[in-house]
Formats: sequence, structure tokens, C-alpha cells
Amino acid sequence: MCRTSALGYSAKSQMELVVTIVSLLMAGHVYGGSLRTGIVGGREAVPNSHPYIASLQLRRQHFCGGSLIARQFLMTAAHCLSEINPTLVTVVLGAHSLQSNEASKQTYRIAQVFENGFNPQTLENDILILKLNRPVSINNQVQIVRLPRVNETVPAGTRCITAGWGRLGTQSRIPDRLQELNVTVTSRDLCRPNNICTGVFMRQAGICFGDSGGPLVCNGVIQGISSFIIQSCGSGVAPDFFSRVSLFRTFIDNALNN
Repeated sequence: MCRTSALGYSAKSQMELVVTIVSLLMAGHVYGGSLRTGIVGGREAVPNSHPYIASLQLRRQHFCGGSLIARQFLMTAAHCLSEINPTLVTVVLGAHSLQSNEASKQTYRIAQVFENGFNPQTLENDILILKLNRPVSINNQVQIVRLPRVNETVPAGTRCITAGWGRLGTQSRIPDRLQELNVTVTSRDLCRPNNICTGVFMRQAGICFGDSGGPLVCNGVIQGISSFIIQSCGSGVAPDFFSRVSLFRTFIDNALNN
């Protein structure tokens, strides 16, 4: 029997919507990035107030986010690189404006990829660890984000923040400057145990195409990786889905110690 959620979608319909969203994200990669995952209804961040955030770029075009978790390691979503040769990707840290020639920017290449059995059909294990070609320079603009404890939980009602250079709306443009949004963790029926779900349910706001791989930070700890949406960006109805980082601490630690 298919269980129907509060939104009226059967489990099969939910997965079809998820696959559609991920297909659009991947299509953006293949065809030059016309569709990417951004913040809807957010605000411009204070420059370098998220010093751990990275922009993954292909031919100088942003397509996904990431987070610095060690001096030579970045964490992102697995679907971001599912159809991209990682040797062609540039990792940019210390950025606020994508276009400006900022002195704070540091650029790197990907030397090694650690994956954890990502399933593109179910979006299970939507996490990658990327080893950079050299250690980063830690300063006020580029810093390492704190990781959660193994299996640490984030209670519903927790206030968190997410950030990215994704679209400002489903059909809107990609911003030049980093956007951020305060969100609240929710325990809606749609949310799965391996995800953290968030929402801004009093208005239309949330992640969008281009924020994938970016951070969900709660009380200074990165608890989630931007993974997927259902329906449209910032619908105000369906939650946004983040991979739950605490479930992958053993995988992360093994990658860092390799």
C-alpha cells in the first residue's frame, strides 16, 4: 500500500518528483548550467560571513556549493558531480561576488573524490568528500566549519542558516553575490531519517537550483548538505531536503584520515 503524505502525494509520486528535480539539476550541468540550485526569499550575506562556503565552478560558471571541513578537504552533494569530470572543476573559496576579482578568493582543483554509495534514484547517500590539490590558506575569509557528533540529532524547531549562489526563484536569475536564509528544522511527514528538512512556512522562501552541496549550519555546526526540493523553489508548502551529515561521520573521518 502506498502511504499518502499530508500534501497528497503517494510515496511513488514523491520519488518521481525528486527524480525530476535531480534530472533538472543534472541537465544544468550537461547543458551549460541553465538550471542550477539558489536561495529564494533570502538576503545578501555579509561578505565572508560564511568563510567555509565554496563555489564549485565549471568553465568559470558556478553550479554547486560546498563546505570546507579540513585544510585540504571539501564536502558537497554527490549528485553535483554525478555527470562531471572532477578534474575539470575549479573550487573557489573566500568568495562573496562570483564575478569580482576579490583578493580574498582562493582557487583549487580536485585531486581525489571519496564517495559513499550514492543512489541517484532514491538520493540516498548524497554526499561527497573532495580532496583538494593542496591545503588551503586559513585566514579570516577562509575557515573550516565544525562537524557534528556521530548520529547527532537536530530537533524540530531548531533555527539554522543556509547559504548559496543559487537562483533567486525557479525561473529567476543566479545572483552575483552570496545569499543566505534563516530556516527552521521541521519534522514533516515527507522527511526521511537520512535527511534534515527545513522550511520557511510563513512565506515563499527556500533553496533553489544552484544551492546543491551547500551548507545547513545550526548553532555553528554543519548539520546538512543541500540535496533536493519537491515542487518549485521556495514553495512555502513542501520542505527543503538536506543530507544529514551526522550519519556520515565514519565515512567522513575515513576520508580525512586516508
